[in-house]
Amino acid sequence: MVERRSRWAALIILLSVFLIVLSSSAFAVDKVLDVSRLDQREVWLGEYFAVLEDPGLALTLTDVLSPDIARLFTIPQATTRSYGYTRSAYWLRLTLRNASGKPVERMLEFSVPLISSIQFHQPMADGSYQSLITGNATPFATRPYPNRLFVFPLTLPAHSDQVVYLRLQSVGAMLVGGNLWEPQAFHDHEQIDYIAQAWFFGIATAMILFNLLLFFALRDVVYLLYTVFAVCTVVAISAMSGLAKEFFWPNTTLWSSIAVGISFVAMLAAWLLFMRRMLNTCVNVPRTDWVIKGFIGLLLLFPFGLAYSYQTFILPATLVFFATGIMMLSVSFYCAVFQRQRMALFFLIACGVFMTNILIAMLFANNQLPSIFTSMYQSQRALITYALQIGSAMEMLLLAFALAYRFNLIRSQAIQDVNQVNASLSARLAAREAELIESHEKLRGIEHHQTLSDERQRLMQDMHDGLGSSLISALRVVENGKIGEGEVAQVLKGCIDDLKLAIDSMEPVERDLLLLLATLRYRLAPRLESTGISLHWAVQDVPALDWLDPKNSLHILRILQEAFANIIKHTQASEIHVATRLEKNGVVVSITDNGKGFDMASAQQSGGKGLSNQLRRAKSIGADIQWRSTHEGTCLSLWLPQFAG
Repeated sequence: MVERRSRWAALIILLSVFLIVLSSSAFAVDKVLDVSRLDQREVWLGEYFAVLEDPGLALTLTDVLSPDIARLFTIPQATTRSYGYTRSAYWLRLTLRNASGKPVERMLEFSVPLISSIQFHQPMADGSYQSLITGNATPFATRPYPNRLFVFPLTLPAHSDQVVYLRLQSVGAMLVGGNLWEPQAFHDHEQIDYIAQAWFFGIATAMILFNLLLFFALRDVVYLLYTVFAVCTVVAISAMSGLAKEFFWPNTTLWSSIAVGISFVAMLAAWLLFMRRMLNTCVNVPRTDWVIKGFIGLLLLFPFGLAYSYQTFILPATLVFFATGIMMLSVSFYCAVFQRQRMALFFLIACGVFMTNILIAMLFANNQLPSIFTSMYQSQRALITYALQIGSAMEMLLLAFALAYRFNLIRSQAIQDVNQVNASLSARLAAREAELIESHEKLRGIEHHQTLSDERQRLMQDMHDGLGSSLISALRVVENGKIGEGEVAQVLKGCIDDLKLAIDSMEPVERDLLLLLATLRYRLAPRLESTGISLHWAVQDVPALDWLDPKNSLHILRILQEAFANIIKHTQASEIHVATRLEKNGVVVSITDNGKGFDMASAQQSGGKGLSNQLRRAKSIGADIQWRSTHEGTCLSLWLPQFAG
């Protein structure tokens, strides 16, 4: 019995010793960082932070300095720690040592830009603490060092230890991590960091402006949707990286905390609208298109919920983000694989790259990412900022290739359509040309027959009115026995002249008035010589008359023949002068004699038809005829228009 009791006592002692050892390990002292012995540009502080959760948000600096609360701090196993979306505040304790004999300056960089509130407490030489309150929900001017991240300059006196406290509280994901920098190394890193940020935003700006110009040039709404998506992406990335707080809205409070969630909602909604248009889902996958519309409507409701209570709605929004990504990947995979859409392949790769980075960031923010993956990154900044920027840049470039392919496809289709239309138009034009040629030949045939008929009718009418009338008159006079042989000869000569005149009008004068006048001269010259009248020909070159056809030529010849006949019969002239000149956009033919002249009024009242026939013929061809007669002679002026009226 005694032996058994001694065994139990020994076991209890061993158990007590184990518990004491375990307790001393659990409440081990913080890991001290000697900043004077740093042999590298930066030190990752994840393993040096001691962490204390404050779920009641009631602890103050005085409380955490008390021994009872101080021993509750723990050192996490993971160097990068995420506590997800929590309403608790977290206290960090960092112990720094300067073992050198001179003061040391360092830069404490807290590498998570979305912490809503950060209280920084640094010990002073008299044992008190200097406190500073800043954060994403406070104005940017509250930061002790102007940077997109939270940077706190530190000065450690020679041969001293300092315990720095930080209190963190955020409406977003609670991420814990930071770096301690040598000042010059930090400034070099800061410059490179901003250059990297500028690289991403430069690419994004170029994409936005290029596609906006394409939209204005082509009026294709798909380029506008891509521009809206790219703008929302830039806003989301700039808000997540802290650049928006520094440059766009430095003095906002609530908006700075919820801008990331709302901008991501807007980005995904714009992406879905862009995908619907790009892949033509309303035609290719009409049933799924209704699901896409439902997701768009659901996403557009979340900004109101996030503005009302960010921490209440951010987890449902995260689930919807994840479901949206799965749905987008599924739709693009179906269109790429089963419908053989080349644009869907670009979209699938771009969506896969970007959604993979978003998924990693979401899992990390909710503390669901295995440590094997987090150890691949030196800090969460590289995980949730650079990864998203690289992913979004790759996504925008891939979608730009998709848009370029779409543009080339539309261009090729347009060229093919134009070629088809041209071929169709050529065939129709050839058919129409054949129809027109056939119609033209028919019209020419009809016109030729009509011309022959009109000319036949004209000749018949002219023969009837001219030669026929003269022959009938001569026949009646001969039958009555009232005319001598000489007079009969004159009548017959007049009939012959009428016949020759009709024949001369049929000669092809090619709109040449002088050629027509030469024909008249050839016919009348012998008769004038037989009567002792000399003919003086003083014509000059005149323009061609486009209306001078056989019908109108006969009218001119009749007018001039009547003038010569009147001179021979009535004026007793010895000379006749024929001349031409240009006047009032036309040509004037004048016939002047040196006879005794006549009175115009008496001639018109005498009942003779010569002058009236001349007036009628001149009017029919749009010409004008005038007489000027004195005791020294008579002048007939026939004005002919150059162009048909």
